[in-house]
This record gives sequence, C-alpha cells and structure tokens, in this order.
Amino acid sequence: MIVCALALLVVGFFIVRPNGVSGPAMRDFEAFYAAGATANAGADPYGRAIWQAERAIPGVDTTHDETLPFVGPPAVLPLWRALALLPFSTAGRIWGAMLACAMLVFVFGTLVLIGAPEEVTIVLGAAIFAGAFGALVSDVALGQLALFSAAAIIATLLLLRSRSWLVASLTSAVAAFQPNLCIVLIPRATDLRALVAFALGAIVFLVMMLHAGGLGAVERYVHLLAIHGEAEKRTVIQITPPGVALGFGAAEATVAFVRYASALVALVLGVLAIRRIPEPVARVGIAVCVLPFVVPFFHEHDFILLLLPALYCAIHARGTTLAFSALASTMCGVDWLGLGQRPNAEVQSVVLSIACALGFALLAHMRREALAGLVVPLVVIVVSLVARTHPVPIWPDALPPSWHGPVDANVSTLWGLEQRAAGLETQDPVWAFLRLVALVSDALLGFTLYRCLLNVDVHEIVERGQGARVEAA
Repeated sequence: MIVCALALLVVGFFIVRPNGVSGPAMRDFEAFYAAGATANAGADPYGRAIWQAERAIPGVDTTHDETLPFVGPPAVLPLWRALALLPFSTAGRIWGAMLACAMLVFVFGTLVLIGAPEEVTIVLGAAIFAGAFGALVSDVALGQLALFSAAAIIATLLLLRSRSWLVASLTSAVAAFQPNLCIVLIPRATDLRALVAFALGAIVFLVMMLHAGGLGAVERYVHLLAIHGEAEKRTVIQITPPGVALGFGAAEATVAFVRYASALVALVLGVLAIRRIPEPVARVGIAVCVLPFVVPFFHEHDFILLLLPALYCAIHARGTTLAFSALASTMCGVDWLGLGQRPNAEVQSVVLSIACALGFALLAHMRREALAGLVVPLVVIVVSLVARTHPVPIWPDALPPSWHGPVDANVSTLWGLEQRAAGLETQDPVWAFLRLVALVSDALLGFTLYRCLLNVDVHEIVERGQGARVEAA
C-alpha cells in the first residue's frame, strides 16, 4: 500500500502534471518580493508603485497591467525587504527552502501534537496525505505565506505544551503574519501561560508593525484590507458563504443574510463544541473548521489548516466516525475550484485524490472504515466532467491583450478591475457549486472531529505524548 501511494505521488507530480500557467514561479511570491523592492526604493508597497517592481521580474507580461497587490501586514515587510536585495531567482529559492522547512514543522509537528504513534507507517502516511493535500500543494506552488503562518501556529501549540511560553509568544507573532489564520489560536487561551504568551506576542507583533513603517503604514494596511476585500468579494477565488451565494446569482439582501447567518451558526456551533472539549489542541482543530464561515476573506491555500483536524481524526477516530472522517478529510484534500481552473489537470486531480485517500488509510492503520475515502476519486471524476464544460478563467492569463486600468485608480480598485476584465466576477452556478463543495467538506470534517473527540480520551494521549491505541467509548 505504501509503495502504491508513493507511486501515485510520483505519477501525479511528474508524469501527468499539466502544463503550467504563464508568469514567474511561485506567483504570489512575486507580490511579496516586489513589495520589498518597492519599500527598499522608498515608495509605498501598498500603492500602485509596486507594479514598477513587478514588471522587472522575469516572466511578468509587461504588455498590459497585471498588478498584483501586496496585502500583508507591515510586520513582515523586513523579510521581503531582505529577500528583495537578492535577484528574484535567488530569493525564490531561499523562500522555497523556508517553505519546505515550514512544511516539515507543520506536518510532523502536528503528529506530535495529536499524540500519533511513533511508527514508520504513520510518518509515511502523514507525508503522503499532506503531499497530496490540495491546499498544501497550492501553498507551495504559489509560494504562499499561509504555509509559514500555519507552521508558526503549530510551533506555538508545541511550545505551549512544553511550557516554553516566552518562545511561544514569538512564534505567535509570526503566526500573525497571516491574520485571518492566526485567530484559530484563540481557543488555546485556556490557561494563564497561554494568555501571557499571546498578550506578549501581540505586543511583539505591534512593535514589528510600527518598526517596519510607523503608524502611517499600519493605517494604510488597515485601509487596504477594507477596500481590497470589497474589490475581491465578487470574484470566484473567494471561498466563503457570501461568495458562493453571489456566484449563484443571489440578490444583495440574500447575500447579506447568508453572510451573517452562516457566521452566526458556525460561531454558535463552534463555541458549543469547544465548551465540551477540554483538550486545547482539539479546540483549535474545531476553530480551524469554523474559520472559513466567519472570516470575510478566504482562498484555497488557506484551507491548509484543515490538515490538523484531518490528521487528528485519522489517528483517533474509530468505527463509523472513522469512515466519515476518511470521506471528509479526502474531500478537504481536493482543490475543487481547481477542477474548473485547470481542466487539463483532471487526471492529476484524480491520481492525487487516490493518494490522499491511501495516505489517510495508512494513518488509520488500514482499518476497513478508513478506506471510505476512496469514494472521493470517483466523485472527482464526475465533478471534473461537469467542470470542464465551465472552465474558470485564471488571472492574469485571461486578461485581454494590452489591457490597462485607469491611471487614477488605487491598487485595490485596479485589482478589482483586473478580476472583472479577466472574467473572474462572472456568475456561474458551476463555479459556485465547486466552492460550495469545499465548504461542505470543511463542515463535514468539523462534525466528524467533534464526534471523534466525544468518543475518545484524547486528553490523556496528547498530554503524555504517547501513541497508545484508542478504542471508541
């Protein structure tokens, strides 16, 4: 089984891998690097001056506007400024190495947190499952900061477990580099040590923000978040309940109702579940599943945190709960929107979904119920056949030739116009359905994690850091 799963990964990434899109590798790193270069030049990285740095990056099409805004907090600017002192290719390799280290911390640190048995099969299963997990693949391919933040979240939980609260305050500040992800740490604030660590981490983060650009940079960043969210709320890349409603063509009043109702229901259910779960890390797992329903800004790569609850279920779930966990976890491992964005990657998607299902089964010691995830590749085939008839455009490839935005538009307005010109604001029920499947998968994983936590004594296992096998209550 291990050989088969590893072979599938090799096939997926090296044999049936589709042709890539245009532009430089790790496309989102382009904005990070350009922000650093813009700041080094004394210009505003949150403004349109960033395009002057981006157009100098090899692979960027300068025949039209394809400005990619920088929306990260000022606290991370020193990192981008340091990397921008190097050639783009060199900086990209360094950032790629940093992401590789972050991936190791995130995946294998999670195994330690959840008390996974120290067995070769478990380690290989986790590596295979994570290697085929769509959000992690997206993070690495885009050079996304979300993976770095996710690793810092896991490191913070590990440090708090070992009572190293002072170092945990530093890692929590790094976790805040991706603000919409670090809030999952809130349920971990269950003791004085954690509260002090988070308070000190918030102070460190604020100092980093002010040191990087002063109060003016903080104000520009906060303002940018508001207008950037408004510019992007109708685009297909927003995987949120109101985004799905807009995709189905719902009226503004209906969209507003969906936004607040889904957030309220998710918060209430999440709080009720967390109140019944005493183990701190398990509480964070519940918060991870609630997150896409309550934050206004969520992309495919942000689903990387779902690896935590998925691995938790693989190790501790039993019986029917394990079967549903295998199904939900494998579904969460599929980049559903990507089935529309990359119609030429259908075979790769099916292959990786099989590898994902087998990786989960290996984590669960190949119990019969854990093989339920093998149903998902069949669903992927069916959905792919539908999605290929409704291809999702990809920025910037879909931009019209020689397209240019208004010279007086701010960078977020320009970004919104680019999305519209590329066709990403088109209301298509198939595109909305693809995003809905991603949210349903997330919700199903949250439910199965809750059922799993009710049926096993994970507190004792995790606190001891042992890998004892658990029977359902």
